[in-house]
Amino acid sequence: MKKLALFAPTVALAAACSGSAVSLQPGQWETTMQFTSIEVPGIPEAQLAPMRAAMSQPQTRSECMTPEQAANPAGNMLNQGSNAGNCQFTENTFAGGTIRVHGTCQQPGRGSAQMTLDGSYTATTMEARITSHVTPPPGTPGPQSVTMSGTMRGRRTGDCAAR
Repeated sequence: MKKLALFAPTVALAAACSGSAVSLQPGQWETTMQFTSIEVPGIPEAQLAPMRAAMSQPQTRSECMTPEQAANPAGNMLNQGSNAGNCQFTENTFAGGTIRVHGTCQQPGRGSAQMTLDGSYTATTMEARITSHVTPPPGTPGPQSVTMSGTMRGRRTGDCAAR
């Protein structure tokens, strides 16, 4: 299951989007991501089936979105924390109810991930289709690509807890 670390950029993309939109209301947000398709060319089905089973389980997280995060959608996309500067976007739209984020992230020692997130949002909900194509560094043994697609749904659940 060490290879699942390659999926971290995809999870980070969905998490970053859960806290970024001009008209999203600040507060506590619950975001669920679920992959519905996972393809790994060259892997026998007997090895791929457990990976598909693990990755197809919904992954839900809850986070507090600050007013600053709600006011600056582009500023919160992936290029933050340990990923700072590692992602380049060919499209980064999170406005007018439309979500269109397309980019590539380089993960030192893990390769690269090309990702897309296309969907829509309101002040208290969001829904998008997410796809990711992960490629390990050259010379890495094992699968040379992983392609996944699925859905991301988010909803505001209330005010943030007092800190």
